[in-house]
Amino acid sequence: MSTGGPPSRRGLLDVAVLDASGRAALVCARSLGVAGVRVGAFDCQQAPAFRSRWVSESGLLPDFVGEPDAYAEALLSLIDRYQPKVLIPVHDGSIEVIRACRSELEPRVAVALAAEPQLAVAIDKEQTFALAENLGVALPRSVSLHPGCDLEAAVAEVGLPAVVKPMRSWVEGSDERLMSLIAPGLSELRAIVALPRWRGVPLVLQQWVGGSREAIWLFFARGKIWARFAQVAFRMNPPLGGASVVRESIIPNRDVLESSERLVREIGLEGFSEVEFRRDMSGRPMLMEINPRLSASIELAVRAGIDFPGLLYAWAAGRPLHEAQSYRVGIRMRWLGGDLRWLRAILHATAGPDIPPRAVALRRFLRDSVRLSGYDYLVASDPVPALFASFDLLRRGAMSYGAAAKASRGRR
Repeated sequence: MSTGGPPSRRGLLDVAVLDASGRAALVCARSLGVAGVRVGAFDCQQAPAFRSRWVSESGLLPDFVGEPDAYAEALLSLIDRYQPKVLIPVHDGSIEVIRACRSELEPRVAVALAAEPQLAVAIDKEQTFALAENLGVALPRSVSLHPGCDLEAAVAEVGLPAVVKPMRSWVEGSDERLMSLIAPGLSELRAIVALPRWRGVPLVLQQWVGGSREAIWLFFARGKIWARFAQVAFRMNPPLGGASVVRESIIPNRDVLESSERLVREIGLEGFSEVEFRRDMSGRPMLMEINPRLSASIELAVRAGIDFPGLLYAWAAGRPLHEAQSYRVGIRMRWLGGDLRWLRAILHATAGPDIPPRAVALRRFLRDSVRLSGYDYLVASDPVPALFASFDLLRRGAMSYGAAAKASRGRR
């Protein structure tokens, strides 16, 4: 294992945070480091969290996409070398590898994930939706899309536009999280269903729900909910059901809060969970999915006053938990890199569901550029990760521009 930079000290760790290139990993490292927890950050690539003042050790791992067995072996070596009390993964890909080798890991380290039977229900949308239906939680109209199914009949039942949604967000061998796609019409639906990425992935055609996006974050353990938090997302990247780009803390609406708590309690889903809803035109909340891992947008909750990383670490380590009573509402956060990608996607797309006209998108982007808000990565007491993320964004943008220019010259 190679180091991501000169460590400040050598020795054992209290917690190993995986997927350090993700925003959630950096927030986790900062939150726990400030609390005096000795943090290590690890990933398959160089990451902003490697540069945090609160990270004592950092290292590179094999890529879990192409080398899942090597990744699992490296995890075991990491645990043996640093002997952390707790292992915190924040990406679907690393979680899938951990699920496969959990019996080997858990005698050595506490894995900060729900128990396997409950985790399996939350990760599999088919099981999640079946449970929600039994509990009376509203769902969009849905039809399974199996090979050779009658797409015209599916459209007649669901309506257009519709959403093609994978029943699992991650499959072995994939190099990215599987995202839902919008089908404005029948021809687009046929093209989407034929995409190679869906091979072997159960799909559902779902009614498009175009209202506000609300998420409830819960921490459930030892038969009790220790923390509740709610956010509304104003923009996502990708625009349909991607990561929150601009979001704000809100008072939980009773309907989504009650549904979220029923679901989490019924599953027995201990640890952190994000339950996502979208409201239809009548204002009724429809369940989108449950994510049983720290959200990429978790910094919003931490800045508002709910220390979910601290709860996750204490729970996994078997330490006492303390109930979070309240948080500040109206706290606004922006992920600038994601917002730039959102704007680029909108400017290259045709207006449609979740795709505003270009002029409207540009006004929203510029308005939020002058509006008071916090920014992901950017913390005055720990500035280097934000600088790394900014340079990395510029580097990737230059590479993308260069590739596009080369392709354009090739077509001439």
